[in-house]
Amino acid sequence: GINAEYGVGTAREKNIPMVWIDGGLHAREWITVASSMYFIRELLEGYGRDDYITNILDNVKFAIQPLANPDGYAYSWNGPRLWRKNTAPTKVAWCKGVDLNRNFDINFGGPGASDFSCSEVYSGASAFSENESQAIARYLSAVRHKLMAYFSLHSYGQMWLTPLSYTKKKVSDRPHHMEVAEYATQSIKQVSGHRYTYGPSTALMYVTSGDSSDWVYTVLNCSHTYGIELGDNGKYGFLLPAQYIAPTGEDVLTGILSAVEVINSQPFNFSKKLKRKYRRKRKKFLS
Repeated sequence: GINAEYGVGTAREKNIPMVWIDGGLHAREWITVASSMYFIRELLEGYGRDDYITNILDNVKFAIQPLANPDGYAYSWNGPRLWRKNTAPTKVAWCKGVDLNRNFDINFGGPGASDFSCSEVYSGASAFSENESQAIARYLSAVRHKLMAYFSLHSYGQMWLTPLSYTKKKVSDRPHHMEVAEYATQSIKQVSGHRYTYGPSTALMYVTSGDSSDWVYTVLNCSHTYGIELGDNGKYGFLLPAQYIAPTGEDVLTGILSAVEVINSQPFNFSKKLKRKYRRKRKKFLS
């Protein structure tokens, strides 16, 4: 499949901190693809015109993969709408596809994954058996020295998920994760009024193994990895109507930019006045 990645950033320093965002790991989660593209557009159009966005892009580079599962995504458009996996052949001829978010080499094949090819959470024949997960791992491994944060977009439920997904054991970074998550979700609420809960995925959802965020956190030693479950809260679920793209895209934009504020070790010296001005403008845009 195609590795559709866009790098957005303006600073000249070679080792400028990098933030990764991916969408579409699960084929049926169309809103994650649309929201990723929305995020890219807002950064490109905002640089040089919006002081808040400009200041961030002068300090951080974003690498964004809007569609991490192109074959599965295309299949969900032309075949079963709720298709989740990619479309790779398996050892069972009539059951295709691997769940890419169970295919990373972290507690591979453990709780929350399946070795049955027909399962929606089939983890694959082996860790990194799939081209899509391999591509993400190769790229992120190459930039691990400057990877500041990793965000993986999913749907639905309006949750900001912190590590880890395969165990209920608390990680040493938990207080920092909760600080970031609280600030990001409160910022979203200020702008759009949408409420996102936050906390470890094992507490808010369920245990999963082979998860991309866990692999980046544990193997690449990236302290800030988050899974963001976008809207809605279940009325439409995966079948979110098109009119929700812009509001959900705004949630992603607000939440991730706010998180980057907190995470970056070299503050951007944002004034409260500047942030309030930006958020008032975004709120007016949504009204």
